[in-house]
Amino acid sequence: KPFERLWISSMEDVAIKEGFENLRSGTEYDALYEAALCRERADWIVGINATRLFSTLYGQTLNVGRVMTPTLAMAVMREAAISAFKPELFYTVQIGLDGFTAASERFKTKAAAEAVKQSCSVAIVQKAECKEKTEKPPALYDLTSLQREANRVLGYTAQQTLDYTQNLYEKKLVTYPRTDSRFLTEDMAHSLTDLVKLAFHTFPVEDVDNIPVHAEQVVNNKKVTDHHAIIPTRELQKCNLSELPKGELAILQLISNRLCVAVGDPHRYAETVIELDCGGTVFSTKGKTVVQMGWKIPEATFSGSMGGRINQEQVEKDYPIPALAVGQTLSPVMTKLKEGKTTPPKHHTEDSLLSAMEAAGAKDAPDDAEHKGLGTPATRAGILEKLIQTGFAERKGDKRTKHLLPTTKGKALITILPEMLQSPLLTAEWEQRLKQIERGEADPEAFLQDIQEMIVHLLKTAKPVKGAPALFPSERVSVGACPLCGMAVTETPKGFFCSSHACRFGIWKDHSFFAARGIKLDARMISALLRDGRVHMKNLRSQKTGKQYDATIIMDSSKGVRFSLEFSHR
Repeated sequence: KPFERLWISSMEDVAIKEGFENLRSGTEYDALYEAALCRERADWIVGINATRLFSTLYGQTLNVGRVMTPTLAMAVMREAAISAFKPELFYTVQIGLDGFTAASERFKTKAAAEAVKQSCSVAIVQKAECKEKTEKPPALYDLTSLQREANRVLGYTAQQTLDYTQNLYEKKLVTYPRTDSRFLTEDMAHSLTDLVKLAFHTFPVEDVDNIPVHAEQVVNNKKVTDHHAIIPTRELQKCNLSELPKGELAILQLISNRLCVAVGDPHRYAETVIELDCGGTVFSTKGKTVVQMGWKIPEATFSGSMGGRINQEQVEKDYPIPALAVGQTLSPVMTKLKEGKTTPPKHHTEDSLLSAMEAAGAKDAPDDAEHKGLGTPATRAGILEKLIQTGFAERKGDKRTKHLLPTTKGKALITILPEMLQSPLLTAEWEQRLKQIERGEADPEAFLQDIQEMIVHLLKTAKPVKGAPALFPSERVSVGACPLCGMAVTETPKGFFCSSHACRFGIWKDHSFFAARGIKLDARMISALLRDGRVHMKNLRSQKTGKQYDATIIMDSSKGVRFSLEFSHR
């Protein structure tokens, strides 16, 4: 039947009332519904079939997901690059002149660098350019950029940041969190000045008196998709900050601070680029003179006030170079040989892995593509948490910086999976097609048909790789030999089962015989039953009277698994 939809990005009373005054026809969102349904079905088709397939092939639960697996693959590939990395020595020559230094390119051998050093005597200016440059303030937060910043500055996980922001949204203090846009709509521009002042006075900054408001820097209708960027609401003026939990307060301050920075003055500086010829070798250097600090003053102060590690680029300092002219001769020249070593890639943090998820496939996507990467802002945090819960990844590090590292099991999974399931590019292409379905530009049935055909092909062709037992050693400890086939019986969260897939022997932990008598099964009892066929138990509970008694439990596995009681008679 016809219906109307309430579409709002804020929980403020004003926004809710305005939304009810402008209800939209449900048919406007049919394509959005189709895209959501396709995403849900694609995740289910890939996840349930691939998980069952590879779990069966390798004899243990191996969770496979349309987005989760390519994300794990990126973490595994990063660790492989780190393991394979071999540091290499390199050498550079520095020349010191009046007021500045310049450096040569890298040399692979010390002898080559030493020869250049010996040939240096007089430097001739080949290039001397000075240009004034402008650096715009960072954009407002979408969910992914907020999660990355909170991880870098505060050490929060992506899931923690989402939870804190969701709570703030439900308290009407920030706008809708699950957004992939970093801009506001034009109709919000007129109220921006008052909102910035409110945010700035809520979280005042030492040595900063006011924040200029350049609304045009954060307003762009074309870059707002379903929801605009995350910003604080006018409910800030009614909020008692002391009543907010620490995590929510920190996220609220981050969001408020970013609003103030994003509308601030640009950062301007003069950059000088110098190239010198010294003994036939080119030496270069750059100098910087700050003209206007602009947004970098509050940005650095905000970061420092929150206990974050201030990026050195945010605290600009002058590195002036004396005025030079092309053809000018400089002497005397002081020379110095420096030795360095190449460094491996860094381990992934949640910050860098979220960035990698967001950028996956971006190089191969169309320039005008609205949506790129693995997953959506709303799902990425959950994907990272699931990798940890399923034992494919783990967090390691100190309180502030935790790396997200694949486990041995996670590395093994990526080793045995076909490219189609672990390729970030393939999944990113699927996300692009889902976005096209959302815009009504692609057929949802065709998308699902492609997914189904891929999985059918996988089911028909997948075979275990050689050396599988070494890749996936059994994590279960044997509690005894199976009375039916002689194979090891191992414990699982649900019970004790034969390790042979062809054998049907098993004892569930919630078996009615034991549960009715108040017995909680453990590995010791099962070991005795498997070894002797019996185990003596004390303090069994009578179902009829509730009284306790002692008895010996007998296991008979000749016709299925049956249990009986034997009482000793004095």
